[in-house]
Amino acid sequence: MSCLEIENLLRKKIGIDANIIGSRKIVKAVETRRVICGVSNINDYLQILQNSTEEFNELVELIVVPETWFFRDSQPYHALINYVNSQWLNKFHHSKLRLLSVPCSTGEEPYSLAMTLLDLGLKPTQFHIDAIDISNKSLAKARRGIYSCNSFRGHNLEFQSRYFKPINKEYQISDYVKTSVNFSQGNLLDSQFLLNRQSYDIILCRNVLIYFDSLSRKITLKSLNRLLKTAGLILVGASETGELANLGLEIIRLDGVFVGRKKLTNTENTNLHYSSLDDHKPKEHKKYLTPAIKSTQIPQVSLENSQINNNQNIENKNIATKVTERIDHTLNTIRNLANEGNLTEAASQCQSYLYNNSTNAEAYLLLGEIYQAQKRELQAEECFQKAIYLDPKNSEALLHLTLLTEERGDISKAKILRQRLQRLQQL
Repeated sequence: MSCLEIENLLRKKIGIDANIIGSRKIVKAVETRRVICGVSNINDYLQILQNSTEEFNELVELIVVPETWFFRDSQPYHALINYVNSQWLNKFHHSKLRLLSVPCSTGEEPYSLAMTLLDLGLKPTQFHIDAIDISNKSLAKARRGIYSCNSFRGHNLEFQSRYFKPINKEYQISDYVKTSVNFSQGNLLDSQFLLNRQSYDIILCRNVLIYFDSLSRKITLKSLNRLLKTAGLILVGASETGELANLGLEIIRLDGVFVGRKKLTNTENTNLHYSSLDDHKPKEHKKYLTPAIKSTQIPQVSLENSQINNNQNIENKNIATKVTERIDHTLNTIRNLANEGNLTEAASQCQSYLYNNSTNAEAYLLLGEIYQAQKRELQAEECFQKAIYLDPKNSEALLHLTLLTEERGDISKAKILRQRLQRLQQL
């Protein structure tokens, strides 16, 4: 009973849904902290947890595992460029552009926002970025600004040589970028969350709602809506976009990504236009732009370090290939169990696999299909949402989620998912 009480406490205080994050993971974290606290049984630990904010935060640190990297999913940054070029520079340039990144994890997202704005030619005095997270350990790393190769993924890493300098096998972000982001600790479910802050032009909340239960998502979105300026934009995970319509936000397409926009009055809506990235910046915008940072102002990566990085990349690719082969074998074994009708065992093994591989989209897709075969539609839908968050181009998970949403009767959300699926199939 105490385990369930702890799960309910976590759900109530920070929104975490044990069905999504996994009860086994919570149990392991609880046992670790129980031993550290020196208590003999879980009931005694529950008493400590209920009365100690410090201990509750320590447990949260073990449960919340950050998984992010710079410029993760390029579309939101393209949307930001579009907004700045087509709206902010044209209408709101006299005010400071305000952005919120929550949760910010170890800092990769808000720093990516800052680099995007600096590349557009904005000075740090022209924008303000608040970055909020519940984990003090993640915030400490973000403030430190030193990252391993794991934070640099994808093919376009040109920004790395301009905004970072190598330190042994890690990279330190430039002070020019670091000082443009304001980090602080906060809980999205706190009724006082950012209560006295100025409203924001753009809010990004892309990597937490997937872990929340339905009530916590509603509370979070209502709070974020309160913090959003009129005509401001909010970007959430693709599978949560439909929920923004329930807040009275307009769902608009901005550079290939659906975002929520706080509704305008008829007067404000006049001449409002969101251009594509292919549009040229109007000439009148140029006087508000300042020259981008010169490469000499940012520490450069030397040729020697580049060669080291190339060798390291080759070694990493070889390791990654072996890991992928092992993962495929494990998932195929689970898939065969499900095909043979052993759904309970297949679900159990898939849950165990995800306990140690919590960012594998294919595993969430597979678990969702198993749940669907067991007529556990709610759990299946949550798995498909997680798969899409981890892999936005996962058409199978998107199709499953679309069908489940239609069956549930959520027509507005299903329509958005259908449109996204059609675009994905045209690629």
